[in-house]
Amino acid sequence: MTSNQKSIAKLPLWDELPGFSLHLDQLLDITNSYVEPIIGETVTKTMIHNYFKGQILDSPETKGYERKQLAGAIVVDLLKNVFTLSEIKQGLNWILVDASPQEGYDNFARMFNEQAAQKRIGSTKVTSIDLKSASKATVMQYHAVQAILFWLSTRQILKDNL
Repeated sequence: MTSNQKSIAKLPLWDELPGFSLHLDQLLDITNSYVEPIIGETVTKTMIHNYFKGQILDSPETKGYERKQLAGAIVVDLLKNVFTLSEIKQGLNWILVDASPQEGYDNFARMFNEQAAQKRIGSTKVTSIDLKSASKATVMQYHAVQAILFWLSTRQILKDNL
């Protein structure tokens, strides 16, 4: 992010997400309250249903949606502008081999929040995670965060100059 760009909203950590069962409309409202200020777009019921149908996100075990589905919806909605749904599914599956959904989401949210707060993207130092000793899946998460931030930066530059 360059100095002439707006600051980017923060993502909540896992424990900041509601710890109770949600209806689909609540899942959408909460997801959009975090994602829409960042990317300027909202997730729809159809999109969420496609994420479950395509097994990108795990379907809820009961009628209600839990933190796992909410965190997944936030991440997928941010990533879908940069990666295909197939790539997102592959990446999420890889992360969940060695990490719980909470660990994977919190890593992503911490890296996103830290990097989005920087004045410049790409050359910033990560303090929330030691990338030299991190797993390849965590390094992939870092690169995905950078891809989102570069996409947002490019989009802002285009908007400012059109």
